Amino acid sequence: MSVHKKRKNISNGETSTLDGQRISKNNDLIHLIGTADELNSHLGLVKAMYDGKETKQFIEKIQKDIMKLMSHVSDLKNENYFFSKGDTDVFEKEIDSLSAGQRNLNQFVLPGSSAMEAQIHITRTIARRTERLFYALDDRQMLCQYAGAYLNKLSDYLFVLSQHKNLF
Repeated sequence: MSVHKKRKNISNGETSTLDGQRISKNNDLIHLIGTADELNSHLGLVKAMYDGKETKQFIEKIQKDIMKLMSHVSDLKNENYFFSKGDTDVFEKEIDSLSAGQRNLNQFVLPGSSAMEAQIHITRTIARRTERLFYALDDRQMLCQYAGAYLNKLSDYLFVLSQHKNLF
């Protein structure tokens, strides 16, 4: 008995966007969505490993925002998926709160002082890759400017979180 069901529709290397377009699975849009999905999974791992309730809640909000970002690039006309300046501004408050009392860094950070710190750095680098893919796509089609700014602030936040004194 086979556990695999036969699919009626063969993808032929294509997939559908939220707005109904059929595009290649090798399209830059799909690479961006896949990387954002990877970022979301790593954010989930950080959330699962982290002890602080407020930080866990904040990371969960970020995860929902990353899903909104994936929806935005898949359906550019739906304003429900647009980001605002307020979406990016929340990072400033969190960064200020986390960095209170931290030393100023004047050298590169070598990840690996703890598993948690290293995982946050992995997540940060995936956020940077997501941001690069976002702007590569933005070069060809107009995306919400605040979504790109959001990704930039997210990686800043993750860096500061990785240095937070409560991790060690």
